[in-house]
Amino acid sequence: MDSQTTSFIPKKPLAKDSSIHEAPVGILMLISTLVFFVSILGAAGVYFYKSLLTKQIEQYSTSLERAEKAFDSGLIVELERLDKRIESAKEILGKHVVVSPVFSLLEETTIPQVRFNRFSYTLSPDGQVYVEIGGQSRGYTYVVVQSDVLSKNKYISNHIFSNLNLDNLGNVIFALSAVLDPILISYDSFVNRGGDSSGVQ
Repeated sequence: MDSQTTSFIPKKPLAKDSSIHEAPVGILMLISTLVFFVSILGAAGVYFYKSLLTKQIEQYSTSLERAEKAFDSGLIVELERLDKRIESAKEILGKHVVVSPVFSLLEETTIPQVRFNRFSYTLSPDGQVYVEIGGQSRGYTYVVVQSDVLSKNKYISNHIFSNLNLDNLGNVIFALSAVLDPILISYDSFVNRGGDSSGVQ
């Protein structure tokens, strides 16, 4: 038997496997490089986009200045004054009233057996038209008929006959109060009807 002994201890130190540690470091370096270049490209894109917007704003400002110079400033001022006058006129006309449609309404809604001999009206702050009318009828039956006619008119509401009495000739005298629709005396409505007071039924 051979007297030499076999040793399992290596005579040279084993070399460390560096590939295990170098691979992750290389990937991190690659990612960092990519992020760096992407950041540079993004910053460059923002810079050029900002420059483009600035140039467009300058172009629009120049075009606006040219457009303003193309108009006569005196004409613009005059047109503004005219617009204010038109608006003021509209406001005044909107508050203006026309009484003639009221008389046309009474003429068209009064039956032959009834006549009115006294009339007054009041405009309330909320635009309602209150009328007070005095009149006479040939009999109580005609007062009822007249009341029925008034109740069917869209411009008349809350009409009340009161103080019914007989005069020396046997006629029924009465007082009539009613509320009229503000549209009836509105100037705008009057104009829209073509200035025709007869179209109030």
